[in-house]
Amino acid sequence: MAIIGTLSGLLLTAVSRVREAARKVQCSNNLKQMGLGVGSYESSRRSFPPGSDQIPSPPLAPTGTEHAWSSFLLPQIEEQSLAATIDYKAPWNAPGRNAAAADIIIPIYVCPSGVLSFKGKQDYGGISGTFIVPTGRQVPLPDALSCGTIVPVTKAGQWGIRPAEVIDGLSSTLLIGEAVDRAIHPALKFDGPDHVSWAWGANRITQNTTFINNPFESSIRSHHIGGAFAAFADGHCAFLDGLMDPDVLFALCTRNGGESNAPGGN
Repeated sequence: MAIIGTLSGLLLTAVSRVREAARKVQCSNNLKQMGLGVGSYESSRRSFPPGSDQIPSPPLAPTGTEHAWSSFLLPQIEEQSLAATIDYKAPWNAPGRNAAAADIIIPIYVCPSGVLSFKGKQDYGGISGTFIVPTGRQVPLPDALSCGTIVPVTKAGQWGIRPAEVIDGLSSTLLIGEAVDRAIHPALKFDGPDHVSWAWGANRITQNTTFINNPFESSIRSHHIGGAFAAFADGHCAFLDGLMDPDVLFALCTRNGGESNAPGGN
């Protein structure tokens, strides 16, 4: 019996590892498809999608519609029929207009290693910037919330970041990262949902801690052991080491810091 119990334990461990390996492959493929979608979007719009539409549009949306990058990306990820049901001139969750669409689960936006399940789940976030304080500085960058590639737009005539603005190099700058099972910070909730929807502009992320998967709520985080997957601005995908040097992570999260640090990818 002891031998059988030992063998059963080894088998279960092996099966668990195989399943997680498969989940990691699927997660990586999700990001690759999003990266390709952003590339297609950029080809037609000459910019990356905005992180959130915050351009005042009274009376329906006096503080902007708050539609997210992942909502604007729908036609590029074979979700044209869903995009056709959305009124992009009304708020992202407008009753009778967009609320029903925002509740739909889109498989490409869900990490298979996630634990939570809720309407409109989004396990990935566009990288808006970082609050990491790099070596040589005492405080975060003044544009910490918008020094990345998927940033909010607040003025008419603005839209997304153009590739030419990514002076650190597309292959050295993050575009989208894992942000699995996110709840909304109380300061951002207002009358909104408790969790992050793919339709809501709040699903962009600003890396707020020095290490990925930091237990104190790192913005880039996963349930994969050792790190998290991310897509880069040139479309390639890589697994980011959870113990990556904070200066390197800072460099990856900024588009215009003058650095050129990037891990290998595929």
